[in-house]
Formats: sequence, C-alpha cells, structure tokens
Amino acid sequence: MFGNIRRRIGRYYFRKENLKSVNHHKMVTLQDAQRIGILYTLNDVPDYDLVSKFVSQLQSEHKEVKALGFVKNKILVQRFLPKLSYDFFSKRDLTWFYKPIHTQVKDFIEKEFDLLIDLSLQDNFPLKYIAGLSNALLRVGKFSEENTAYYDLMIDTKPTMTTNEYLGQIQHYLTIINSDAKRL
Repeated sequence: MFGNIRRRIGRYYFRKENLKSVNHHKMVTLQDAQRIGILYTLNDVPDYDLVSKFVSQLQSEHKEVKALGFVKNKILVQRFLPKLSYDFFSKRDLTWFYKPIHTQVKDFIEKEFDLLIDLSLQDNFPLKYIAGLSNALLRVGKFSEENTAYYDLMIDTKPTMTTNEYLGQIQHYLTIINSDAKRL
C-alpha cells in the first residue's frame, strides 16, 4: 500500500515534467536507427549477457548504443562496473517517490536517440519514468493501458514470456514497421 502511494506521487511528478518537455516522435525502423538507447533491469548474469549480446549486435551494424540498467541487488552493482556503452543505477539513486536522480540517468534522458527500447518485462517505474521523458524519436516498451504515457510503440507480452522472446518480438516489429508513417 505504501509503495502504491509513492508510485502515485511519482506518476504525478512525471506528468508535471512531461508537460514541460516538447518531444517530436516518429516511427523509426531498427535498420534506420543510428542512435539507440536500451533500458533494462539487471537481476542476474543472464540478463546482462542478453543485453550485452544485443548491444554488440547493434554495434557491429555501426550503430551508436547506450545501455542503462537498473540494478536491484547491491552485489551486482559491484560486479558490473560501468563500461563505455553501459551505465547503471540502483535503488539508492531514487527519490522517495521512485524518481531516478543519478547523473547518468539525466544524461540518458537528454540524449537524442532515434530509438529507445525498454527491455523490462516487470513493471519498473524508474525505467518507465526515464523512457517517458526521453528525447528519443521512438520509445518502445511493454504493453499495458498505463504505459501509453511512456511509450510510443508497445509490444504485447504473455506472463510466461522470457526476455529473450520479448527481445525477438521487439526486433521483429521494429523491422516491419513503416518508417514513412506520419509523426506520432
């Protein structure tokens, strides 16, 4: 119950900040995107390996990629130190109402991405907050009625879907969309 109140306050502050920002969104295919931002929750080593493989694949296609991970476990924070294309933030980098306040988060929000992909399958308000305020042309995330404020393109997921399957769905839809579609 207490967490719900904190999230409600966080959504209030998100809406307030979102009204101030002027973002121009449009459809972008995975092939056309040159600057890609990736958000994810780092729960364990396989999550990191999956994101790392995806980032490497995109970089091999000469795309500029920046990944920002939310780490819940303090032990993982020490194990995965930030690298050139990877930054991390944790619970201690959140305000009382779950707003991320880390310097790397602010830089990530302000960066002009062609495409932003949120790989979280679980509801993660700090990552949605970042996605919703991002300067990305196209923001992609998991489908839910509540997420319409945060994402431009949403992928419907099943409760049993793995992150790997979800990533496959994202790649599929970002390959077949019409990049000549009108602005969102």
